[in-house]
Amino acid sequence: MTQQTLLNFTAPRPDELFPGDNQDRRLYLRLLEGAITNAEMRDELRLLSYTRRLSDLRERLAPHGMTITKKHLGDGVFQYSLTHGGARV
Repeated sequence: MTQQTLLNFTAPRPDELFPGDNQDRRLYLRLLEGAITNAEMRDELRLLSYTRRLSDLRERLAPHGMTITKKHLGDGVFQYSLTHGGARV
């Protein structure tokens, strides 16, 4: 974990949003570290249905003023990152 992650007081705690160890929690923890591509979700986190996980995260983060932004990098690769009020987390 980076120091930025440790000092991020605006982000909800993972155990508050996702009790237990599940794919949503793993993806949220990874997004707290920084941006991630769909290829990295597949290869690092072993998520085959990452679009469903992103949808679940968006739904749970919305009440906290947070969302997930998507940036097209080309050749079917997209980068996802957490934002809070338009600013990157």
